[in-house]
Amino acid sequence: GIAENQMHVVPLGINLQGYHAAERAPHQPFRVGYLARVAPEKGLHLLAESYLRLRRETDFSGAVLEAAGYLAPEHRAYLRGVERQMKDAGLDAEFHYRGELDRPTKLKFLSTLDLLSVPCTYDEPKGMSLLEAMASGVPVVQPRRGAFPEILAQTGGGLLVAPDDPASLADAIYHLWKAPAERAELGQRGAEGVRQHYGVSQMAERALEAYRKIAAAVAHA
Repeated sequence: GIAENQMHVVPLGINLQGYHAAERAPHQPFRVGYLARVAPEKGLHLLAESYLRLRRETDFSGAVLEAAGYLAPEHRAYLRGVERQMKDAGLDAEFHYRGELDRPTKLKFLSTLDLLSVPCTYDEPKGMSLLEAMASGVPVVQPRRGAFPEILAQTGGGLLVAPDDPASLADAIYHLWKAPAERAELGQRGAEGVRQHYGVSQMAERALEAYRKIAAAVAHA
């Protein structure tokens, strides 16, 4: 029952200090990254399933799947399940969980990736890891849900795929693996887009704008 003109949206922003998006040569091995809480709703199992599909069904090779993020005690079994999934396929050497990262280690981690995907199974409202990856010049592949379509429309820093669909995710990863020039272009667009729309200064400006509108409405009430 709240009127639309009484709502004010302030997009999240990140502190861009320390993020660098200089042009980089493709890594060897090719690094598919995940940076988020390790929990079922964040979709690490979907990313692992997509990776396995690529290794089984295509010429995708010379790659690793790098994951990092907070692991709650109740989700340790979930991570073991993902590790077992990779091991059963004979690919345990291609999966690495790097644990929870502090800021310097996170910046270094992001700088090693060729692309990032956090294929959430719910309508994620924030997408902070996308902003951090794109600020580092890393293109992203995300499901078409939650905040992701809006973020990628603003930045142009990645591809959208069908939600909860490992095949669609695998196709997009394969496409970017085969297209280093497109990866570089998406990385550059994402880095510029985050700096234009999603820095802390833009967040502060939008917050001030919202407060001014509220104050003006109260003054004229």
